[in-house]
Amino acid sequence: MSIRIKNTSGAEGTWVGQMIEADAYYDVPEAELAEWIDDADVFADVASGNLVINDGAVDILEPSKGWKIISRTQQLPLSDIDEGKKLAVHPSYKPRLESGTTYAVWTGAGDDVVSDPSVIGGGDLLHFVADTGTAEVVKEIRFDHDAFGRVWVHEAYLKFNGGGEGDYISADVMATGAPLQTVANLDLVIDGDLVKFAPGGPGTGTHGFADTPTLVPRTYSMDGDWDYDGENLTPNMLGEGEYQIRTVDTAIHRYVNKIPCYGSCPNYFSMTSDETAELRAGYFLRVNMHNVSDTNWHASIIMEIYRERTVDP
Repeated sequence: MSIRIKNTSGAEGTWVGQMIEADAYYDVPEAELAEWIDDADVFADVASGNLVINDGAVDILEPSKGWKIISRTQQLPLSDIDEGKKLAVHPSYKPRLESGTTYAVWTGAGDDVVSDPSVIGGGDLLHFVADTGTAEVVKEIRFDHDAFGRVWVHEAYLKFNGGGEGDYISADVMATGAPLQTVANLDLVIDGDLVKFAPGGPGTGTHGFADTPTLVPRTYSMDGDWDYDGENLTPNMLGEGEYQIRTVDTAIHRYVNKIPCYGSCPNYFSMTSDETAELRAGYFLRVNMHNVSDTNWHASIIMEIYRERTVDP
């Protein structure tokens, strides 16, 4: 969408380093848009009417609607101050979409992407039972992005009963191992658990992708075999790429690290966050209950998430 700003102040003025003559338009480049959105003077002058937003076709004379266009958010609410002429600020962790919306969901399960992918939230219940002789209980939380849209994780809640000394729970964000085949497009070779482009070029490898691979970020070390620009996946033959692709599920982020579960906490306590992180397609959560005390105890987890769909009507 093209964004234009008109100076209606009656005099030449400068905003974000750009001079705009009276009654003239300025076409905001995409690369500059974030600066204009964050600039306090721009916000104030849109609110006062000294600047008018144009969506590429018409001038948006109502300030709140104009600001909606430039910030590409949902309609901002009006406060009850000054007869509703001021914009109200409502802080929210809700992810914003250019089209459609997202919904908050409190859930004790993900989706069953294998046995029953047609049911939203039909995954394994996040109740963990540890028995003597069981050192670890593992559950995975997956979401069907293809069927039900995007998912964001906000907070987690935990309660437990009868935990012994040393018992704890951890959770990781995992990247799914790459789906591979050996029939067509054999451009790849396997080096340990790493998937690399064949040194001899296309058609000289032993494997090909069977589906879209999940990338393991290596931006902190730059020792990956692949680069990705948002559209194109290209091999980095020097091994200095931003990503790896692996044949096995790989932890890429420790979401919850060794939360002690000694004794009993009968009520859910919240692991709060000021952030909401998208769990993209190809990634899932793995929760590990560690029975260090080798005793009988149990724990339950619920999460606050946002997703595009919550039921299958």
